[in-house]
Amino acid sequence: MFKNFLKVTLRSVLKSKVFAFINVIGLGLALACCIVAYLNYDFAKSFDDNHLNKDEIYMLSSNRQMQANEVPYNFAPAALANRLKEDVPGLKHVSRYNTDGITIKSGNRIFNRNIGFGDEDFFEMFTFPLKYGSIEHYNDISYIYLSNETAIALFGDVNPMGETVELVNNDGSNWIFKVGGVFEPIPENTLMQFQSFTNWENYVRIKGIKRNDWAQFVAAVYVQTTDASLAERIPGMMQKYIPIQNEARRDFELSSFWVQSMEEAPVNQRDLYGGWMWQAMNEAAIVAPNIMAILILLLACFNFTNTAIAMSNKRLKEIGVRKTLGGSREQLMLQFLAENLFLCLMALIVGLAMATWLVPAYSAMWPGLTIHLSFSQHPDLLFFLIAVLLGTALLAGGYPALYVSRFKPVSILRGTLKVNSSSILAKILLSIQFMISVLALVSGFAFLQNASYQENLDQGYEKEKLIMLPMADAAEMKQMRNTITSNPLIQETAPTRHHIGWGVPARPVKNKDQEFEVDIMDIGVDYMLASGMQVLAGRPFDKANQELDRTNSIVVNQKMARNFGYQNPEDVLGETFYLFDTIRYNVVGVVKDFFDAGLWDPIDPIMMRLFNEDEVSNLLVKVDASQITQVDDYLEATWPQVVDDRPYSGFIQEEGILGEAKEVNANIVTIFVFLSVIAIILSAIGLFTLVSINILSRTKEIGIRKVLGATVVRITTLINRPFLILVSVGAVLGSVAGYYLTQMLMDTIWTYHMDMNSLTFIVPIVSILLIALISISGKVVNAARQNPVKSLRYE
Repeated sequence: MFKNFLKVTLRSVLKSKVFAFINVIGLGLALACCIVAYLNYDFAKSFDDNHLNKDEIYMLSSNRQMQANEVPYNFAPAALANRLKEDVPGLKHVSRYNTDGITIKSGNRIFNRNIGFGDEDFFEMFTFPLKYGSIEHYNDISYIYLSNETAIALFGDVNPMGETVELVNNDGSNWIFKVGGVFEPIPENTLMQFQSFTNWENYVRIKGIKRNDWAQFVAAVYVQTTDASLAERIPGMMQKYIPIQNEARRDFELSSFWVQSMEEAPVNQRDLYGGWMWQAMNEAAIVAPNIMAILILLLACFNFTNTAIAMSNKRLKEIGVRKTLGGSREQLMLQFLAENLFLCLMALIVGLAMATWLVPAYSAMWPGLTIHLSFSQHPDLLFFLIAVLLGTALLAGGYPALYVSRFKPVSILRGTLKVNSSSILAKILLSIQFMISVLALVSGFAFLQNASYQENLDQGYEKEKLIMLPMADAAEMKQMRNTITSNPLIQETAPTRHHIGWGVPARPVKNKDQEFEVDIMDIGVDYMLASGMQVLAGRPFDKANQELDRTNSIVVNQKMARNFGYQNPEDVLGETFYLFDTIRYNVVGVVKDFFDAGLWDPIDPIMMRLFNEDEVSNLLVKVDASQITQVDDYLEATWPQVVDDRPYSGFIQEEGILGEAKEVNANIVTIFVFLSVIAIILSAIGLFTLVSINILSRTKEIGIRKVLGATVVRITTLINRPFLILVSVGAVLGSVAGYYLTQMLMDTIWTYHMDMNSLTFIVPIVSILLIALISISGKVVNAARQNPVKSLRYE
């Protein structure tokens, strides 16, 4: 019996090779997208799963009181770790973690890398397998552990045990360490990302801080316990140390502590203040592939359903004969389901082949995301694919099997039964197909518009003209400035401590009876001129007043002025503000709001203070936007003349600070354009199929109309009208769905983005209507021009 099923299946597929090919390719592409979506989702949801003790580890963090609200931060005081060890019985382990940038060298190989520091319990808590060496030397401060990438960069692909490395010390002699081990490649979906690691005592030594200093914050203080209720009680047990902490940091007073699990921490790193570690993927990067996969799968299934119903017209006699000879409806259903399952299995094979290209292509789009099509790494993928395969076979082929198997043999053999396209289901499926097509077009076009909008948005400074050079100290900065100012391509140079887009500390600032947290930027006298900030009232810092400005003056942005109730920039000039209730400043200027955090977060209230050039170590370079790459190359070539122990670390503002926004826009546009193309192709095929069925069932009607004098235009209009109405309904629904989906995605990603306009909807709707007309016009016109004698003989 199985052999007969297989023979009939193969014969029916070979008789309809074109439709089988279309369905297999369409479903295959949909299944490939499902594989990408699954791997992407698995990557996001398995954050920190590399740590065997993940479920027992908790992270203690801080709260601050701001305007009657407690605001959570992700970091904690370093001194908290020892208090936890002494005051909280029942904890298995406690460890601090912090990270910093370093320059590491071996011989003439020099790289900028980051280094992690942890207490003696760190590797008892966290799982970072070693490729070479062992953890036995970890508590020896003369040893350092390297990431696999750093070890290869410094020594090549060999075992570096016994080798030494230097950490560059800008304030004195370099630190020399022996290599204690090399880590296996560290997963990208884990909070702690480092290229080297050493014991906490080296943090104390390298940073020159006091042990148990309450003034020092660290990225994380971790505890490990099997008792979740104990972890929840820890913040209350540590509350008694808040006064001690606040005495040490009057500039950053805490109100309480809070605890978060390792499951919550990656998302909190992205959404809360002070996330110094790696973070979970943006929700849009998780949602967008899932939406794409679901929509393409639905399109492919709908197309499969319509095609299967259309092809049943060629098998009416077969069905009639089989039923006359005693074939049951259940047998026919099983036959058609088996055929559909066979096609879906072929589609899965095609999908796996496509996924070998699609997975790495998608992975390359997003920094910090590497996914592989590997059943050994993702054993659950096999069960996922089996479930999708069976679900697709039922979704795409279930209705056609039910529909075809119910035909009456008498009607079939008499020739009175014809399959037509007037069913409600066919119309609904067609409308949904075009709705999805328009949804994808609207979203893709909206993100394309948004990319242009954000590119041309005035961000309050001349972002396209800036290059930032982080230097080691003021002396090095001055030497670099003197070396490069002779280059005629360089328009301005400006020393500074802080810079737009880097993030700056927020501190409580008071004016009259109001107090707010305000970001404080410490800049050099030429910084506002070089960055292109726009002064709306008063004056910027200048050399004529720099001695007074350094101790008494501030320049504020519009947001700060408005927060304190000064709606007009002129109103705040001369007003007195107090930092920590003691340090007094007068406002001498107001600048236009600038996007200090790019387009991701709301503009903060900012005040700028003037610092002496001997106290700042970064150099801002302003050039003509058309020559910025040329100047960046010049700065990189000049760098070794000033800095001989570190690689070039300068960056172009639009690439280093604002590049991520461009990349996100470009990637989402790519996703929706891909979805749009596939959706349009499948929808056009579905429309063509239904029109073909409709013409077949109305052949005699068309002949009669022509005999009675109907023109080709009239007949074409008559046939096209119901389908164009369905396409129009789908276009309207797709526009509405596209609006809400796009709005949700943009709001999730950015604070500042384009508002969709009429063009966002007109272009996709007109495009889909034209595509629909083109896809069916040839078939309809040929039918309308058919000789009526031939049409009347057809049936």
